[in-house]
This record gives sequence, structure tokens and C-alpha cells, in this order.
Amino acid sequence: MHTTYFELYRMRTHRHWLRQKLVAFAKTHGIKAAVREFGCSRNTVRKWLRRHVPGKPSSLQEHSRRPRRSPRRIPSGLEGQIVKLRHQTGFGAERLQREFALPCSHNAIARVLRQHHLLRPRKKKPATKKLLRALKRNWPLFSQLSADTKYLQDIPHYWPQMNRLHLPRFQYTVREPVSGACFTGYADELSKSYATLLATQLSAHLAAHGVNLTTLVWQTDNGSEFQVNQHHQGLPATVRALGSDHRFIPPKRYTWQSDVETVHRLVEDEFFDRETFSSPQDFWAKITTYWLYFNLVRPNRGKEWQSPLQILNAKAPALAGALIHWLPLNLSQPHHPDLPPPLHRGHDLPSFP
Repeated sequence: MHTTYFELYRMRTHRHWLRQKLVAFAKTHGIKAAVREFGCSRNTVRKWLRRHVPGKPSSLQEHSRRPRRSPRRIPSGLEGQIVKLRHQTGFGAERLQREFALPCSHNAIARVLRQHHLLRPRKKKPATKKLLRALKRNWPLFSQLSADTKYLQDIPHYWPQMNRLHLPRFQYTVREPVSGACFTGYADELSKSYATLLATQLSAHLAAHGVNLTTLVWQTDNGSEFQVNQHHQGLPATVRALGSDHRFIPPKRYTWQSDVETVHRLVEDEFFDRETFSSPQDFWAKITTYWLYFNLVRPNRGKEWQSPLQILNAKAPALAGALIHWLPLNLSQPHHPDLPPPLHRGHDLPSFP
């Protein structure tokens, strides 16, 4: 099928070539033949013949169709003021118009911003997460630990086994954001005692392998298991007594705990939704294997496909090895084999430290 001038004209990258062909054909065969050949009007052929200057290809370029006079155009002084205010405040068009009572519509302000290339595209969530990962990559190792708890009784595949074999109902998770190393404990209840016990054990483990606890900050949400009781006992008081600091995230700032929340999703998808247990001993053997795999072998996509062990070997070889060889704790045991016999002071919290 023969292609018309209009159809070729819509191909923006070939317009100059099309006009050259049109002019050359019209000069050789005439205007009427060019009209039939290119499927355009006689006025179109005459226009390009009139504009064509031999030896000057730029003569066949489009002329600006901008009107010579625009009575409603924004004055140059107001346009400069809009640009200046945008640089100073970063406000959008509607806010600029409202905050500074500019004598023009927000559509006109948006047009000025667009003409001066001052419109910034909204950051997409993946791009924001990528920037945050790049920032966290430069943090000092073990400058922060993010702690959280995961409810296990809402996992359909795990729930029947949990009831039948009396398996743990809660996972207490602590993650180091730079390396991605995880330290976990399991219990049947959500309790300040268990959170404090895990913090005590982990602090002793880190200190024994050369981590400076005075530069370490524990970050938790505002859950009841991380609060202090009326006697000022709990995880915050415990880690401060051991030399570290503690901070709560602001209310409803769930992304502040994204490092540990990501692990909760992974362990559900990769372990609790897939594994079947024959006994409590089988559960502890498999969960221990999974966390050793996670810390020592599993590459992390968010950390350039490196495992926590590889990151520690690269950034702090002295800390690598036994530091992340962590076995999940059974926090529900009355006397954990790694702990001295506790002297309980009440039913809620042990006396440690």
C-alpha cells in the first residue's frame, strides 16, 4: 500500500528527509505529479518549494508557530520571582500560588516550572529503598541493632504443627543492618522477660567477640515486650546497664524497622511455610540449620548478593567467624544451659544483669 505524506510526516525522525524528497520530485515532475505521488495538497508542495534554498538544508526546517504577541503571558519579572521562590522553598505550583499570593493561576506557575526544568519526578519506592541501602552500607558495623518480634501462630502451614507439638509461638529477632546478620530466640509468650533475656545473652556474646557495646544502639518499636515496667526493668534499662543505648522508633514509622521486618517475611516464606516437623527436637535442629545458613551462606540481594559472613570478612575480619555462629535460643527454658542459675525477683523479669 502506498504511504501518504501525512503518514510519513507522523514519523518525526524522517520529516527533513521527506521534505527533501518532496521538493526534488516536484522540481523534476511538477506540482500535480508530486501531489499524486506523496498524497498531499498542492499548498503543501508550494510551501516547501517556496521555502527551499539550494545548498541550504536548514531552509526545509519547521518554522516556529509561536504567536508574536501573547497578551496573557506572565511578565518576565513574575516569572523570575516564581523561579526564585521555587529554588528557595521547593514548593509546588499550588502551594507557591497560595503561600505567596502570586497574581497568576497555579497552572501558569506549573508551566513556568516546567519550562525551566524545575519539576522533579516523584521518587518511586524502589529508588528510595535503593538510596537507603546505599546509606546503610556505609554505617559502622554493629553501631545499631534492630529488634522486633514475629507472631508465628498466624502462619497456616505452621499453626497445626505448633499446636500438636507445642512449638514456639513467637520469634524474637535482632538484626544488624550493615551485615544483615540475625540473632534469634523463640518463646511461647510475648514477654518483657524473654526480650530482656535475649538482649542480655546477645550483648554478652557480642562483647566476648570484640564488639564495643558503648557504641551500640538498640532500636525497637513501641511494643509492650520492649517497654520498662514500674520498677524500670526491661530491655531498654538492661542494654543501658550493659553500656549500650536504646531508642524507640516514632509511632507509626513502620519503615524504620524495615531491616528486621524483611527478615520476618523471608523466614516465613523460606522456612515456616515449607518445613514439616516430626518432633520439637526436629524443629530446633531445622531452625538452627536455617539461621546458620542465613548468616553464613545465604546471599542477600539487598547487599549486592553477599552473605553476612562475606560482609564481615571484607569489613571487619577480626569480628567474622564465631561472632555470627549464633544458635537460636529457647527462651522458654527455665534455666538456659548457657546462663548461670537466675535469682528471680518477681515473676516478670529475671535479675539480669
